[in-house]
Amino acid sequence: MRLAICSSKGGVGKTTTAANLVAVLAECGRTLAVDADPQESLGRSFGVVAGSVDSLAGLLDPEGEGDSDTAIRREVLPGLDVLPAHPSLERVGTSLALQGGLTTSLRRALRPLQDRYDHIVIDTHGDNGNLTLASVAAADAMITVFTSDPGSALGAVRTASFLNKHRDFENSSADLLGAVCSNWDASGATAREVAGALAGTDLVVFDTRIPYSRRVPAGTLAKRPVVLGAPNSRVAEAYRELTDEVLTRYAKAKQLAS
Repeated sequence: MRLAICSSKGGVGKTTTAANLVAVLAECGRTLAVDADPQESLGRSFGVVAGSVDSLAGLLDPEGEGDSDTAIRREVLPGLDVLPAHPSLERVGTSLALQGGLTTSLRRALRPLQDRYDHIVIDTHGDNGNLTLASVAAADAMITVFTSDPGSALGAVRTASFLNKHRDFENSSADLLGAVCSNWDASGATAREVAGALAGTDLVVFDTRIPYSRRVPAGTLAKRPVVLGAPNSRVAEAYRELTDEVLTRYAKAKQLAS
């Protein structure tokens, strides 16, 4: 599975979702976590801080000297490797876009690595821009993340439209597995309104909802995803259920495509 995790805005729990998913996936198969966001938050979730060369920026830079052997951090967790980002990825992306090579850049970089991993999970830039497109073009599946805030729910719909548009343009063949709600406040009236509004769209929403928990930011500060730092907590259990649901939906999507 090559999975891109997307949102049209920041602050919705996209990176936290990615970090917890890869931690669970690594327990059952060799997994590569790719940080394709210049804010480099996914790498930092595991305590990985990179330079401009030994990162995805260096790997993608056509004028750079980076390669996968120096960029990828091995065994950050058992079964998990991390390809971190660096703020210079923004500059590299702009340069590649001017040369017409950005859309396929990440797909080209990951192609030689695919046979080494059971799962590759890409944390994208928090928008529907060119770096996100490069991530989606490198994936064969995508999920989008929203919260119980109406604005982020609208963003999930826009991200789904973004994928559909680029599928029409042949920039991607990724299957949209669905939208997952993070930081869910089940007791709030707004949450119920968001759920009702999304029910009236074509966007498929995951059954698993990640509940709001103070353990999540605590895990970020500790550089240890909550599924590892508080494995018996309700929020950790939800991330494990979400991972199972993602794998089930991915398998069904590939079965339908075959």
